[in-house]
Amino acid sequence: MRINLSSQISLNRVSTKYYKPENAVERSVLTRFEKAPTYIYETVEEGVESIANEIAEKIKQRQQEGKYCVIGAGTGLSLRLLYAELVRKHKEEKLSFHNVVIFNLFEYYPLAKENVNSSFAQLSELLLDNLNIDKQNIFTPDGTIAQENVIDYCRLYEERIQQMGGLDIVLMGIGREGNIAMNEPGSQLSSTTRLILTDNTSKAEAAHNLGLDVVPPCSITMGIATIMAAKKVYLVAWGDEKSDIIKSAIEDKISDTLPASYIQLHNNASVCIDLPAAAHLTRIQRPWLVTNCEWNDKLVRSAIVCYA
Repeated sequence: MRINLSSQISLNRVSTKYYKPENAVERSVLTRFEKAPTYIYETVEEGVESIANEIAEKIKQRQQEGKYCVIGAGTGLSLRLLYAELVRKHKEEKLSFHNVVIFNLFEYYPLAKENVNSSFAQLSELLLDNLNIDKQNIFTPDGTIAQENVIDYCRLYEERIQQMGGLDIVLMGIGREGNIAMNEPGSQLSSTTRLILTDNTSKAEAAHNLGLDVVPPCSITMGIATIMAAKKVYLVAWGDEKSDIIKSAIEDKISDTLPASYIQLHNNASVCIDLPAAAHLTRIQRPWLVTNCEWNDKLVRSAIVCYA
């Protein structure tokens, strides 16, 4: 009996014409349902290399100008490979981070002073401890601050960002509920750094990311307005488990029930995803709605289901 049937398997690959437009006109046609600039990569590795190259160029540009490059950095699974690539660029390509300023996007609250399972500890392990960033240029919300001081502390965090010239770049993932940083559903466009109650879905996601049994009930998070004020925003997502929320965030209407949808309002945002995360975008799932379609078995079945 033959058990190796790989030569008989025919894969319904997504045609490159749907995610690698050759010119601006093609991109305009393909992305007509997308309300934020979206870049689809065949692999995660291709995506992180592209983003890291852009970040490296901005850092070098700021160095030539004698200025800081101020980055708001999140944590989470989607950003880990990107941070690994930045570390590689530092160690192997001698990319210097001496002019980089980092603002952590959020921190869990409340935390005990000895707690090592924090957002900042994760960011330090993945990125900060491996680069030549001046420790004085690293800022993070303090999860141990007394509750009566939180409001003033958040105001000072905002002021510090402005003192550094504002955010040049924000690097963030997207949660299963559409949260960015820890801005949960209901967060307003005008929100700034503040204390927020973390919902159960976000706590479960954080527990998975950090390997924790218990996650604090709140977070101090950079607000939507603060993120939107950045000169460049990258929203990064990999894997088919993010395909539904990505479609909602960039094709549906802007809503405070899906904070990531606010990225549609930013004038210099990039949504960077791989093919699995793009699976439910119109140009991938129903390409006949945007362009001449290259029909295969998968698309025929999809069309039958769509119009049944």
